[in-house]
Amino acid sequence: MSRQKSDRRSLVVTTNAGGGGERVLACCDKAHSGGVNPGVSLAEARAVLSRAECQQEGLEVVVADEDADRRLLADEARWAWRFTPQVSLPLVAARGRSRGRDPRECPTSLLLNVTGCGHLFGGERRLALAMKEEWLERGGQVRVAVAGSPGTAWAIAHAAQWVGLPWDPLVVPPGSDSAWMPRLPVRALALEPGVLRTLGELNVLKVEQLLALPVAEVKRRFGAETVWRVDRAMGQWEEILEYLPMPSPVVASREMECPVNCGEWLEEILRELVQEVVGELGRRGELLRQVECRIRSETPGGESEWTEWVVGLVEPSCELGHLWNLVRLQVERRQWPARVLGLEVVGKGLVSPVCSQQRLFDAGGEDSGGAEQLQRGLGRLVETLTSRLGKERVSRARLCEGVVPEKSAVLEPMDEGFSQEAVVEGPSGIGPARRPLRLFERAIAVMTVVAGGSPVRFFWKGRGCRVIRCWGPERIETDWWTDRAVTRDYYRVETDTGEWYWLFRQRQDDEWFVHGVFG
Repeated sequence: MSRQKSDRRSLVVTTNAGGGGERVLACCDKAHSGGVNPGVSLAEARAVLSRAECQQEGLEVVVADEDADRRLLADEARWAWRFTPQVSLPLVAARGRSRGRDPRECPTSLLLNVTGCGHLFGGERRLALAMKEEWLERGGQVRVAVAGSPGTAWAIAHAAQWVGLPWDPLVVPPGSDSAWMPRLPVRALALEPGVLRTLGELNVLKVEQLLALPVAEVKRRFGAETVWRVDRAMGQWEEILEYLPMPSPVVASREMECPVNCGEWLEEILRELVQEVVGELGRRGELLRQVECRIRSETPGGESEWTEWVVGLVEPSCELGHLWNLVRLQVERRQWPARVLGLEVVGKGLVSPVCSQQRLFDAGGEDSGGAEQLQRGLGRLVETLTSRLGKERVSRARLCEGVVPEKSAVLEPMDEGFSQEAVVEGPSGIGPARRPLRLFERAIAVMTVVAGGSPVRFFWKGRGCRVIRCWGPERIETDWWTDRAVTRDYYRVETDTGEWYWLFRQRQDDEWFVHGVFG
């Protein structure tokens, strides 16, 4: 988040004072195009721009205000909570061990722990793309990097900016941090300015050059602090991040003067409580992801007990009609306790709404508005089905890497969110007509008459089926190093009664099976 986006006619750079004078902390797009990069001195930036074609536009220098930037960064955590509840400011994360000036303390970035969040968006790369797109919608620019440790992610994001790489998100595959770091400049290690100057004089410009030096020699020459910062950037220290507290939930409650057992009255009170929660959300300018309804009732023994249920949302919302409809569906599935003493509605998972820019024309002629409506409609459908049937009865199919058809997809619950981008396209050339509409969980063995290797007749459910047309074979096999090697020849066949089946021959023993039916 370090480069400013400016529509002004003048060039804008943000500077901070250091041991070597004022240095550029961030710059606008036009200044960057003119040759200015963060980290150069202000005098060098002026000299570069004076030689560039944009010299007539003038230069506006803004002195950085770290306290104001830190407050602004804390406000942006509300946006980041849409992707993970664990958001940390760099200052909090880096403080404690460092004694000198630490670039990690500069309030230009957020550290997000996205462990376990990638699958909600279709993978970590799609998660990073979603972060970038939403930040662009907010009118800024952002460099997103995903890695196995905070130090490595910070290093890659900032180094990519310094060397002028494209603004696409950078996602390091799991376990590959140590392979990415050596190619970065030593600035990515967040070392002290004096150490960087000395390394430059020694022509140690890349991380791999510094790593090649003996650790004892580096410690003797530059101190234990430098060794620690190198280890931190390489992910060899487990950083303890202090996450920002999430907003407190919105609560609306009602206590009864005497026990109530009238379902219509209780339902009306519950609706009023939902309305109060929505009203408070409107005043806060927030949306919710979860509604928790709690009922306090009196047992026959005169004690109080709580009954609660949760309404989960796919997309954050504060729309009264939609929220009440989901709560009402839950009420219809349940029976009110005999003696209700109090009701409570809690709005949880609060996030800030995303201000998306309306487009007059869609790039590439794609109907992005229709895609967004489809996404919203699918989300509303999932929410309604979950509220009416229960989340344990609503599942989605997820494609797997398995080659064997019965293991190529699994069903998983929908309670972890929904993303249209999570849909994985199948291999090209395999359309609906080449795969059965109904695939049996286990293939069923059948007696088959074969001519020339292809089936001409098979016995299915006590009757003979004559094959009039046949397509195949299509070879499906697993790799030889798998635990159970599978080699099958699949055939699509049409019988004399107009039915279509998916048969295969198991090459290990020449046994035939029906694996699915078309239609």
